[in-house]
Amino acid sequence: MSRQHRNLLFSFLMIIVFFAGANAQTSTATLKGSVADSSGKVTPGATITLTSRLSGLKKVFSTDSSGQYTFTFLEPGVYTLEAQAKGFKQYRNDNIQLAVGQSAELDLSLEPGDISETVTITAGESSLQLDTGSASLGGVIERSQVDALPLNGRNVLQLAQLEPGVNSSPGSRRANPGLGAVGEIAINGGRPLTNEIVIDGVSVTAKADNLPALKPSPDAVQEFRIVTNSYSAEYGRTGGGALNFSIRSGGSQFRGTLWEYLRNDAFDATTFFSNFNGTGKEKLRFNQFGGNFGGPAYLPRFGQGGPAVAKASKVFFFVNYERLRISQANLRQSTVPTAKIRTGDFSELLGANLCLNATNAAGVCGGAFTNPLNVRNTANQTLQARVGMIYAPGAVVPAGQPGAGSRVVFANNIIPANQLNTVGKNLMNYYPLPNRAGLALNYVVNSPINSTDNQVTVRLDYNISQKHSLYGRIIKEKNNSTNQGTYPGLITSVQNNAFNNQGPGSAVIDYIWTMTPKTIFHANVGATRFDTRSTQPSIGFDPATLGFAANLANASGDSKVFPTIAPVGYSQLGPNRNFGIAINSQDTFTFTEDVSLLRGAHTIKFGGNQRFFTIYNYRTDDPAGNFNFTRAFTARTANDTNSGDAMASLLLGNPSAGRIAIAPQPAVGSKYFSFFLQDDWVVNKSLTLNLGLRYELDLPNTERFNRLSTFDYEAQFPINSITVAFPASTNLGTRTIPLFGVLRPVGRGGVTNREQSDRDYNNLAPRIGLAWKINEKTVLRAGGGIFFSSISGGGLSNASYAIADLVETGFVPSLDNGVTPNPGANLSNPFPNGIVQATSQYAGPLSGYGQNLPVRIRELRMPVVPQWNLNLQRELPGKIIVQASYAGSAGIGLLSAQNALNQLKPDALALGETILNTRVNNPFLALPADQRPPTTAVLNTATLTIAQLLRPYPQFGQIQSSGMNEGHSTYHSLQLKGQRRFSNGLSFTVGYTFAKLIDDISSLLGNFTTQSPYGQDYNNRRADKSLSAFDVRHRLTANIVWQLPFGPGRAYLKNGVAGYILGGWGINGILQAQGGLPLAISAANPAALQNLSFIQLRPNLVGDPVLNPDTREQQVNAWFNTAAFTAPANFTFGNSPRLMPNLRGPGHFSTNLSLARDFRFTETIRLQFRAEGFNVFNRPNFTTPGTVVGTPTFGRLLQTEDARQMQFALRLYF
Repeated sequence: MSRQHRNLLFSFLMIIVFFAGANAQTSTATLKGSVADSSGKVTPGATITLTSRLSGLKKVFSTDSSGQYTFTFLEPGVYTLEAQAKGFKQYRNDNIQLAVGQSAELDLSLEPGDISETVTITAGESSLQLDTGSASLGGVIERSQVDALPLNGRNVLQLAQLEPGVNSSPGSRRANPGLGAVGEIAINGGRPLTNEIVIDGVSVTAKADNLPALKPSPDAVQEFRIVTNSYSAEYGRTGGGALNFSIRSGGSQFRGTLWEYLRNDAFDATTFFSNFNGTGKEKLRFNQFGGNFGGPAYLPRFGQGGPAVAKASKVFFFVNYERLRISQANLRQSTVPTAKIRTGDFSELLGANLCLNATNAAGVCGGAFTNPLNVRNTANQTLQARVGMIYAPGAVVPAGQPGAGSRVVFANNIIPANQLNTVGKNLMNYYPLPNRAGLALNYVVNSPINSTDNQVTVRLDYNISQKHSLYGRIIKEKNNSTNQGTYPGLITSVQNNAFNNQGPGSAVIDYIWTMTPKTIFHANVGATRFDTRSTQPSIGFDPATLGFAANLANASGDSKVFPTIAPVGYSQLGPNRNFGIAINSQDTFTFTEDVSLLRGAHTIKFGGNQRFFTIYNYRTDDPAGNFNFTRAFTARTANDTNSGDAMASLLLGNPSAGRIAIAPQPAVGSKYFSFFLQDDWVVNKSLTLNLGLRYELDLPNTERFNRLSTFDYEAQFPINSITVAFPASTNLGTRTIPLFGVLRPVGRGGVTNREQSDRDYNNLAPRIGLAWKINEKTVLRAGGGIFFSSISGGGLSNASYAIADLVETGFVPSLDNGVTPNPGANLSNPFPNGIVQATSQYAGPLSGYGQNLPVRIRELRMPVVPQWNLNLQRELPGKIIVQASYAGSAGIGLLSAQNALNQLKPDALALGETILNTRVNNPFLALPADQRPPTTAVLNTATLTIAQLLRPYPQFGQIQSSGMNEGHSTYHSLQLKGQRRFSNGLSFTVGYTFAKLIDDISSLLGNFTTQSPYGQDYNNRRADKSLSAFDVRHRLTANIVWQLPFGPGRAYLKNGVAGYILGGWGINGILQAQGGLPLAISAANPAALQNLSFIQLRPNLVGDPVLNPDTREQQVNAWFNTAAFTAPANFTFGNSPRLMPNLRGPGHFSTNLSLARDFRFTETIRLQFRAEGFNVFNRPNFTTPGTVVGTPTFGRLLQTEDARQMQFALRLYF
């Protein structure tokens, strides 16, 4: 090897040291076939030469005794194939188009004659479109589509949405989606964020949330394949599909592109709600520019004589740079307190009179509600109840007195000034005054989001010899964004990441060794990093200025922030998770090795993939408190929906729930190993079998300092039991209650095992498929297999519930399950017994005693996702392929996030509200001093309710377990597709999917929709079975790339004035249309059940929810019949399904079009002007309406996706 080559190899190795990501899935193609004479007799010993049109590099193969040839690890692109054999004319085909991940077959027929003669196959005669070698479903997005199709925000991942079986979310269709929204596509019944995204064989899926760490620049992408069902054994660790990208490489000639894309709101339409509210057009400034350049490398000769640098004929480079600057205003509608409400005057809320029906249920007078409902006010007057009355927190009036059965209402619906809580009053100063009339959605503002993004891609290919090739690739990105939030200029932004900095990257070294023409070794090594730093806008704010007690104000030390205040029905102050500063770094190092054996009719491939994950997390996690408020404490009774108001509860200082948490800084690691064997067996000219077997081992999490824990729910608690003498009125007698459930350490406290859960060894995944070529134009394919999804995602691997995480101090809202507020704690002093401090010390078997627990259980396994399909392909004239497919899948043991391990059992719930709310002396405080709960524990109160003592684990509060294998799903679909790959200036694809997806839990964190992932009753999971939150019944997509056939280099008017005027034009477009998602209607949880781990209650369905509004205004104000739902009685469950089978949100319909004109200067230099429109017909695509019963936004449409936006671009190709 020359010194020049050694220096180049050293440079490649330094890439690994400097940055190093990889994955088992290959981004290359395979071409195979047989050679025979005109009579069909095989031709062994024929010389087959395959030449890349891009680089000019050649590969040579001699057919074996059966006349077979195979070329593997081919870069996607166009090739020339030549075949020579003694006694036959030479064969030549100049148009072999190979796609990423494709296994193409081309059988050659040689004509007798002199070898000096050549039979050339023209472009129009060459066809590799039918898939005769694989049973998997999916498609390829070609370079011509990536280059020409109008991409909103130039996000290349959006093109995956064009394939049948792929559903998109509103966030994933935006011009500047966050990485979370980028990942929100659901593929053939798989969950969002369970897909694998691969670039050049490198997985760029960050482990903690299964989000893509980055998205490649479209000008750096050669093409990509999306695989949606029953793919080969090479693929794994996915519960949906896989996106396999190939980055462009340089060629034998210098080529490059420069571009500039511009948007301005002056060319855009005004959104529906901006017109509706009269706020004017949202500001938009969008500027994206960059360039790329590639070709042969010129390298220094290092003293070898001759020129200082020389062209390296086997070394090619490609560099791509892109920068984005965007400033975009988003219309935000929110509900803020009016000037009167801010002072405690709720007279504006008063509505219709209330009456009772025959069963003493309250409702607006009329119909069955005829008996006036009388209540007593604080002036000791009796009056008829009205909708919107505010009641003084306290017990209901006893029987036999005026207003019996109700709390006492404030006179004139005004809370006296001397009863207003100090913190509650001060918080009113952080709400803006309404700028719209009314009580709901009375504040509207255009709030800006500013973002800059820089991305550079570098690829270097080194073809050492016919036997050895090597390439390296780096993608590095830097993103900075700011989000103003709902209230511009105020520190109380409701956005989670107001100031966000990200620095993801990915790199790979890929090596191929052709040991013999029939044995190829492939190795791949690299790394992916997802790195983000988020800072809340309120950092440095002192909660003491609001009037909070000193222990809360000082709990976070230097990380002081504004608290999170969330009153139901109003916009919240502060973000959902107020962590102040958060730093998250996720590293994935990957090693892949595989061997391909070409043995006659068998193409055998086997190998393995190893990944090493590390996640570093720093955040303070609600250091100033997070408090929720409902109407419960100010309603006539705790569960009455006609009275009370969350803002009244806030002003009185009575939260319904709350917490403060000081999080640790864990360093979590894990490993993943997989091994596969794949045999693609060409049984005969008509039949190919795909036989595969894969084994996966996803090892559990460990933590650098052994701070993880698990919850052993069957173990005896160190305090074996408690004895409780229940009041005689309950008929429960005296009971000895055994105590189970222990929080166990991992890697310390006498435990040597450092892994947080048990290893799951039972992950053997067989795959089988067949492709039957019925004739030259028709192929029948079928396949199926077992797939395993990862045990990460949804944040499961972030802090991983370490022992040091046991720093949450819960607010105790009531001592009688919501009948009256806790007399010893309120908003001003929410944690009178102190705040639990972070510690890295294991507290022993009593760890977590009396506290709310976030836990993991040891029985965690990889979810199983069987997939199957049946597909019929037919080639039509004009290079058109049509196909019809049935695709199905199932989910077994899908991961769930349940806050339900400590829910009451049905026999306990059956005791009813009166008994369950009865308080008895706290038996834990009667124990010896060393066996009592800590003073900071939520259960360290003088009395406890009977409900608490009858919970499965009465020594703990809430127990939230994330990552339990409890979900199940079933998916069936019909998929139709028609496609013409790019040829003679035209390509198009049309796809339609008719599908149904059923599950009992749709996701871990409510991804894809804003709907909660929690079930209602953990003891009745069967009742949670319904349509999935991302069930899309009908979906239609289409795209076209059409270079009009006029002008130089095209079919017509090649010369002259007419050719100049009409030549060079192109029309390109994308259409998406899909039905709405089923709605999940929920009831606002009364404190009585919320404090007993019943997180997601559903209402009772009492009528037909479907409306058919006549006008758009009616649609906006009432998308469905809100009167069809009522809140369930206390300690009961609603009968509404988890997701409504006949009630869906708005669908989506959008058309993106572009018009392009080329101005050609030379054969290789041209300037292109583009005008692109997104949602060109300006159809308002509404998002999900409000779905919480009793809130001001219930049933109302609140937002739309983007209105029509125009984009203009100049591109110089040279």
